[in-house]
Amino acid sequence: MRATLLLYLPAVLLTFLLALLCVAALSPLVARAARRVGAVQQGGGRRVHEGAVPNIGGLAIFTGFMLALIVGGALQPELIGALRLELLAIILGAALMTLLGLFDDLWELSPVLRLAGQFVAAGILVANGVTIDFITNYFDPTASPYHYLGVPLSVGVTLLWVVGFTNAFNFIDGLDGLSSGIAAISSLALLAVAVQLPDRGAAVLLLAALAGAALGFLRHNYNPAKLIMGDSGAYLLGFVLAAASVLGALKVTAAVTVAAPVLILGLPVLNLTQVTLRRLSRGVNPATARNDHLHDLIRLRSGSKRLTVLILWGAALVLATGGLTLSQTPPQLIYLTIAVTVLLIASACWLRLRELGRAEPAREPSAQP
Repeated sequence: MRATLLLYLPAVLLTFLLALLCVAALSPLVARAARRVGAVQQGGGRRVHEGAVPNIGGLAIFTGFMLALIVGGALQPELIGALRLELLAIILGAALMTLLGLFDDLWELSPVLRLAGQFVAAGILVANGVTIDFITNYFDPTASPYHYLGVPLSVGVTLLWVVGFTNAFNFIDGLDGLSSGIAAISSLALLAVAVQLPDRGAAVLLLAALAGAALGFLRHNYNPAKLIMGDSGAYLLGFVLAAASVLGALKVTAAVTVAAPVLILGLPVLNLTQVTLRRLSRGVNPATARNDHLHDLIRLRSGSKRLTVLILWGAALVLATGGLTLSQTPPQLIYLTIAVTVLLIASACWLRLRELGRAEPAREPSAQP
């Protein structure tokens, strides 16, 4: 495994750092441009942030993500190998998702049109071989370790996973910094799974670029955010996480089960599940926008947006650790992944808080009579 890690290291570091720096540099520019054209989201009511905040941060995320992928792939093209077509399919689907989300941010598309666009993007994956072909056989240890789904079921499961998770990730985007932090945690955990195998170079590049982009955006998105990712960013991050989990962690040997990536990506899925069941039990349309998500429930009890985000980041990290353990990742790599993840997220938040401290005008001491 050590040789495999060394093989990936140059491309991973360059791709990650380039995505992080590019998104961090572009986010203020996108925020200023958004204010000029009126692409802002007003706070109040169902939205818990204050004031008018630019909401097309997905453009910065997409630009940094794509630039990092191009440079990383050019540095070590041999890593992509036979998965070049699958990687291009994911990039094309991600571009379509970002565009769909941008239109929704600007003009509020109908749910039917959004869903149709999401299925088209997921269909691009299926048409190019990015599919869930098997699940682990837990029930008959004497039989094959895998249960192959067959083409019709494989297509259906893949479409539902990609579209379902994309919307689940969009649902979790409700507090400043929450979804960008979860994306960073999930992508770094999936990256730790993918780097253990020598033929997962395409997934490694995707996840390194995604982790860097998420952290670069978190630098400006932590509470109080100067820029919101909007549907353009949430659709992009959710789609690439779902696709990369199929490409990098589901199509591998028996050491990695289908449950591992699902557990790593479990928090958005858990939130979507409880929201759907809660609304159905009350006779409410599950697609209705309401403040009954996990982050809303915890925020109301804790009384703090930042504390709520920290709690859910912790939950995501616990789930990611469970997924890494289930995938039989070596303990040293698990510890390293956890430590690096915590350090990077803490650094991004500290930079944002430091910026806020500098921007706060100095207070004059009150005059004494």
